[in-house]
Amino acid sequence: MEKIGIFGGTFDPIHKEHISFVSYLLEQGFDKVIVVPTFIPPHKESKKITPANHRYNMLKKAFTDKRAIVSDYEIKKEGKSYTYLTLEHFSKEYEGADLYFIVGLDMLVDFKTWKNPTRILELANLLVAIRKEEKGLEKVIEETIEKEREYFKKTFNKEFTLLSFLGENISSTKIRLYNKLGLPIDGLTDKKVIEYIKKHNLYTGNKYFNSVKKYLPQKRLYHTAHVLETALKKVKELSLSEMEVETACVLHDIAKYIDPEAVEGFTYPSDMPRSVIHAKLGAYMAKNLLGVKSSGIIDAIEYHTTAKPNMTTLAKLVFVADMISEERTFPGVETLREYYKGDLDTCFVKCLEAEYFDLKEKGWDIYIDTIDAYDFYVKKEK
Repeated sequence: MEKIGIFGGTFDPIHKEHISFVSYLLEQGFDKVIVVPTFIPPHKESKKITPANHRYNMLKKAFTDKRAIVSDYEIKKEGKSYTYLTLEHFSKEYEGADLYFIVGLDMLVDFKTWKNPTRILELANLLVAIRKEEKGLEKVIEETIEKEREYFKKTFNKEFTLLSFLGENISSTKIRLYNKLGLPIDGLTDKKVIEYIKKHNLYTGNKYFNSVKKYLPQKRLYHTAHVLETALKKVKELSLSEMEVETACVLHDIAKYIDPEAVEGFTYPSDMPRSVIHAKLGAYMAKNLLGVKSSGIIDAIEYHTTAKPNMTTLAKLVFVADMISEERTFPGVETLREYYKGDLDTCFVKCLEAEYFDLKEKGWDIYIDTIDAYDFYVKKEK
């Protein structure tokens, strides 16, 4: 009996760990792995997704092993991509084969909300892959898995299988953001995929991305990309506008290396520390030079360094994402990142508290906005 893995996803674009994962499955005894790019995944309807033909073509470029089959079934079918329909199709195409459908831990937790979950489990065995970025949360993961095992047994009288593959922390989001900011994507995906992206001018940034490329050095552009990637993980959970989050994050440091005295019409309080001025100047530039009209975006840029009382959810998100972005290495950042995987408000208070005491310990000036924010959020909690 053939053993066939079904690996679905948006693949926008395919990245190195997708490719490594398929190789791993083939090494584990799968006769075939069918890679299925979605047409419109139900959970991403509001997102702008690269046209299906491009995503399909990039997958075809990435896989050369004949046992890795890129299927255009969902693309040709069009409409929403429901797993049970896809599995019904492949169960007929590969009649008698043993089908295995692969999900991540987050998808496992959401599985109960999927359309016709019972039918899915009738058609295929469920395999669960855990990403490397989830390491360090072993206890939480173990408890989650045990809880889901009990639920599956009680509800479906079925089991699922954990895979030992631990993928690196690479995402399609990172590739898109790096490319929009003019950063190299070598090593993040296959060379032929990179050539395809360049040839077809995919993942290009809007005027805000193009603006920051003029004002920031490469090192700071990496930081900007990481802040964006961090913040975008919370968009759906917080019911925020992805465009507003993206704009606020991409512009948050635009004035980092600009002399405030050289910007006509810009003024700032005389007691404002130099380390804070760039945030106020960035908000000024976004509004007056780049035409950003959203007061929420302007506010998030202006207070991403200092914070203030009565922060909006967007402003809190930018503040936190700036503080815990991927390249940050200060003591305690890992703990703050774990808070981020839970509740944003709690993480924000912890980040504000950490910033306040770090400034005090270093003997640096603490601007009045930060003091007010600390009194409003941290002292109120104690």
